[in-house]
Amino acid sequence: MAGLNPEQFRALGYRAIDMIAEQLAQLDEGATRLPVPLDIRHRLEDQPMPQTGIDPFALLDRVQNEILAYPMGNPSPRFFAWVNSTPTPIGILGDLFAAAMSPSAAGGDQAATYVERAALTWVKDMLSFPQEAQGLFVSGGSIANLTCLAVMRHVQTGGKARQDGLVGMDSKMIVYTSAHGHSCIEKAIHALGFGSQNLRVIPLDEQYRMDVAKLREAIAQDRAAGLKPVCVAASAGTTNTGAIDQLDDIADLCEAEGLWFHIDGAYGGFGILAEQTEGLYKGMNRADSIAVDPHKWLYIPVECGCAIVRDAEAMRATFSLVPAYLQEDRAEPWFSEYGLQQTRGFRALKVWLSLQHYGLDGYRKMITNDIETAYELRRKLFSRRDYEVVTAGPLSVTCFRYLPTGVTADEADDFQRQIVALTNASGRAFITTTMIDGKVVIRACHVNFRTTAADLDVLLDTLTEAGQQVLASGHAHTA
Repeated sequence: MAGLNPEQFRALGYRAIDMIAEQLAQLDEGATRLPVPLDIRHRLEDQPMPQTGIDPFALLDRVQNEILAYPMGNPSPRFFAWVNSTPTPIGILGDLFAAAMSPSAAGGDQAATYVERAALTWVKDMLSFPQEAQGLFVSGGSIANLTCLAVMRHVQTGGKARQDGLVGMDSKMIVYTSAHGHSCIEKAIHALGFGSQNLRVIPLDEQYRMDVAKLREAIAQDRAAGLKPVCVAASAGTTNTGAIDQLDDIADLCEAEGLWFHIDGAYGGFGILAEQTEGLYKGMNRADSIAVDPHKWLYIPVECGCAIVRDAEAMRATFSLVPAYLQEDRAEPWFSEYGLQQTRGFRALKVWLSLQHYGLDGYRKMITNDIETAYELRRKLFSRRDYEVVTAGPLSVTCFRYLPTGVTADEADDFQRQIVALTNASGRAFITTTMIDGKVVIRACHVNFRTTAADLDVLLDTLTEAGQQVLASGHAHTA
């Protein structure tokens, strides 16, 4: 039982590929997401450790019946929740090959090193970022933002943070983000020792962007109070509304004030490729660092984030630590010298394959189509008199409410939650809510090249039916 011979492995592999292919073939017509039955949930999480080995074909049966049957749902064209995209089929194979090789992609003279360099070169080109910047594939946007902000801390403390931490700093360092900045920015501030009281949350303007005038005022007030402003963490596409901060204006302010200019582009960074966004990303290439998520709008299978820092030597100085047992095979710096991980998965292969399979033109068309699909949803909402569009940002996020006759203002928030819950339980579509201006709204996000106008009709018809069901039950007023 120590292993499988080549013929056994080949048979298992054929079966696994058939299962995946069948799963992909069912996306258009199958349920978006189904709740895991209680007996299967218990069987998965409460199974005792097997004392003897189990037949691998029987294990694949369990995968098919108990795991593939109950996905998160994001590959489906009717999944509109959060920012979770459908995976590229060739990216799925990239993960398979990477697992078969199972290298530590820390660096050294191996294919994984050169594949990652190539993929990072292409990503920097896509973002119009200078090639001398250093990139690093990480698990996702949270770690990409943390990595970039760690370099900021190193630079803004003159390198003292590595040895002294923040305890010996002469004044408290202040970081700025917007009221719709992603929660991972605050998490990074916690993890890096700044403390949440030193994170300034800047109000939004009428387009849900960081208010630059208020930002300028906050920086001046902090300086007057003897504090040390060090960084602005702007957004190239917020999760809540898809708003893109005024990056060029913020770059000007950071340059004048000596602040590090960081951009969280985890969701929206690759929106720069779309036809509809021309001019909206002006100034992005002036950032000191940027975080993006290929596993969002490049449709790369999870996990794959990317941290890019303009000053490559500063990034290396932040993280490099080369123990005695890693002195060989060092013709060039290892990727592990630019981030926290020593042992690193071969994430770059699925990016490298996908970027070549679709090409830049293919990605431009897919991302443009996602935004156009969002615009089509808005057109449909405007044509239905009981729906209210709350936000219509420049990317692929639309926030709206269903407010049919019979729902009072006091009931509206709970009503949105109820109809979303019923819609998701139906399996016909999956969507979530968020808060905008103190109100519960339904939030639809499109990062799925499979989604069509027909899928939008399914979503809206299902929400409408759910709303009528709630009204008929007389429970619109309850949570």
